Amino acid sequence: MALEYEVARFSTLPEGELAVAVLRTHGIAARLPDRDMATINPDLLIAIGGVRVVAPHDQIDTARRLIERIRAGEFTDTSEDWRIDAVDGKVGDLHEHEITGAMGWSKKVGTVVVILAFVVFPVAGCLFGGLRY
Repeated sequence: MALEYEVARFSTLPEGELAVAVLRTHGIAARLPDRDMATINPDLLIAIGGVRVVAPHDQIDTARRLIERIRAGEFTDTSEDWRIDAVDGKVGDLHEHEITGAMGWSKKVGTVVVILAFVVFPVAGCLFGGLRY
């Protein structure tokens, strides 16, 4: 295994993953040695100072220059081709009120079930559980 050095640190796992993806796209063998820890216990990221991105020692200068370019916003897509804007209350063939999200009514039913199971029933059990006839 080649000697690796830290290229940069990121405060969240997705930022680190994105940096590794960009570095690998440019031919740098970058990786996240803290991925497992960040996945299992993300609260520790603050304690260890973020997610480390590392690269082989012979690619470290190129990797750090790329990270500087990323942080400067060089790879940011400023075009608005990907945006979907509502025109006259319509997005494509749908009206705005027809767009409810991925789950729609099932999310509302799930919320009611969770509130009943974890709030109403336990409180009712405490209040009326002691009454025996």
